[in-house]
Amino acid sequence: MNKLSTLLHRLRNDERGLSTVEYVVLLVLIVAMAVAAWNSFGSNVNEKLKTASGSFKSKVSTSGTDTSKTPTDED
Repeated sequence: MNKLSTLLHRLRNDERGLSTVEYVVLLVLIVAMAVAAWNSFGSNVNEKLKTASGSFKSKVSTSGTDTSKTPTDED
């Protein structure tokens, strides 16, 4: 019984693993903040990219290609 009580006392007072737990908690907090930022800003960035892409496509399709004339029409 004395050995068990000594072992429990040593385990309770051992603080070597405490820094590992602190690092894990810090890592979990960083990941949670990154996920929240991604969810918040990701949709905004996605919408801006879609808008820019659509604007670019419409400008490219309307300028530069005139399909009303073909090379054979000029003869």
